[in-house]
This record gives sequence, structure tokens and C-alpha cells, in this order.
Amino acid sequence: MRERQVAMTPRLELELRQLRQAAPPDWTGLVFGIKDTVKRSFDTAKRNANLKDVRFHDLRHTAATRLVQGHIPISEVGRVLGHTQTNTTYRYVNANAETARRATDVLAEFGNESLGGKGVESGDQSNNKASLPTPPTDSKS
Repeated sequence: MRERQVAMTPRLELELRQLRQAAPPDWTGLVFGIKDTVKRSFDTAKRNANLKDVRFHDLRHTAATRLVQGHIPISEVGRVLGHTQTNTTYRYVNANAETARRATDVLAEFGNESLGGKGVESGDQSNNKASLPTPPTDSKS
């Protein structure tokens, strides 16, 4: 396994310090005196929080998505996650409403350019429906 450095948020550092202080004085090689596995501890935390459909691995996906939302370049997000291939990191990042809105804005700009700038302005909500041809009606009904 490759060695990596992982940064800690101030919140995580505080939690780890509190765990260390609460650990028994003779913890004999156990990290912070914790005897459970990470999986068992996570399952307990999930149950206490009433989260049924969350997997431990989902936390990596959430972290990757939040880093990208925070404008960290995808290549750097991949390094934080320990990925050697950027394509792997792309699978971790989930699109959200903000991403969809930005994508729509970009596509709308292309539409405005093709219309010679006569498209709907982004702030103008009075006429924001596209004009689509009306489908033919079935005269038999």
C-alpha cells in the first residue's frame, strides 16, 4: 500500500483529541482505545442517526463532490482520494442542482449566440418557455 498524507479538518482534530482524552490510560497499542472495527462503529453511528441507505464508501463520494463544488480541481481531488487515474475520480463526483443549473446556463448562452443575442435573458422569467411545434392532433378521437 502506498503511503499518503491526509489532512484533518479542525473538527476532526478536535474529535480525535477528545477520543484520546477519553481513552483508557493503558490502551496497549489500540488507536485511541477503540476496540470496534470501523465498519461496526459506522453501522452504530448510522443506526443512531437513522440512516438506512448510507454506505461507508458513500462518504468518499460526498467528499469528492464537495471538494469539486469548492472549486478544487478534479486532478487535486483525485490525489486527495488516492486515485492515479482522473477517470476514477470522475466516477466519484456527483452532479447536483447547481451543476445542472450551470450546465443549462452554458447551453443557453450557445442558444443566445445562435439567435444573434435575441434569446431570453437569464433574469427574464416572463418568456422562458421554448417555442416547440405543436404535435398533430388525432382527428379520430
